[in-house]
Amino acid sequence: MSTEKKEKRILLVGRSGCGKTTLADTITHGSATYHKTQAITRVGNFIDTPPGEYMENPNYYRGIILHAYDADIVIFMIPAGDETTIFPPSFGNSLNREVIGVVSKVDTGKDVEAPRRNLKLAGATKIFEISVHDQESLDRLCDYIYS
Repeated sequence: MSTEKKEKRILLVGRSGCGKTTLADTITHGSATYHKTQAITRVGNFIDTPPGEYMENPNYYRGIILHAYDADIVIFMIPAGDETTIFPPSFGNSLNREVIGVVSKVDTGKDVEAPRRNLKLAGATKIFEISVHDQESLDRLCDYIYS
């Protein structure tokens, strides 16, 4: 990646266990070390949000909205096989940034249609299916967000 590519900031939003921190670590460092995100943290050029309270409690939506102003792109993440969503319909429209969707953990072979549908309903304009174990899927995502 060029220096120019690293300057873009990406806000990651999704429920616990969807792979936000793993994605940020893998793209930034080439591999991931698991650690539970308890507060909004930075991993390279990624803004990693804590699970749960930020999207599962409407009182915290303003935290996501405010942090979106510090980002160039917002990524909503839902893992393959997850038929539920924490994202309200059209929530992405309130962020004033490009919102894309990522269906993570596609290597599990679980359903991707429900997560894709929920990401579209949340306001994601483009959706990527990725696995941190599949460099080609990560390259497609990186090519898009850093173009």
